[in-house]
Amino acid sequence: MRNKIIFGALLLCSSLGQAFDGAPSYTAKRGAVEHTLKLSQWKVDGKGVPSFDYVYEQQAGACHFKVAGHATAGFEENGGKVVLDVFNPEDGKGKAMPQILMFYDDAVTLTLPYKGAPVQVSFDDELTDAQLRGSCGKKPDAKLSVLFRR
Repeated sequence: MRNKIIFGALLLCSSLGQAFDGAPSYTAKRGAVEHTLKLSQWKVDGKGVPSFDYVYEQQAGACHFKVAGHATAGFEENGGKVVLDVFNPEDGKGKAMPQILMFYDDAVTLTLPYKGAPVQVSFDDELTDAQLRGSCGKKPDAKLSVLFRR
């Protein structure tokens, strides 16, 4: 039984270790604002928790806004065992979509597919007043949410 658990953990870590190679880049355009998200330095720590570095940028004319950080997967630890927070989203019609992992860094939340290369990535940030003043485009509220698709 213990060998099955170890094999399962190794399989999980190996699939998470291949979430992305290099530094994938995503772009989305909303009106006059171009949004870019770059991911890099994918790691899985000794407990099996994945993390990565990210750089989010906005560009509109002379305006340039940037947020960078390090995001770590959501997880719970119970009795020395790590369980990742895997979500099973549904589309608007109730159809199951691919599983996702949530990654966090202070006010930033990112989602990536649980398995396979990230084809769709979401970036959500609760901007501070200073960040809001420096961001590009219209500034209705502090909630920034961008969906990137390849």
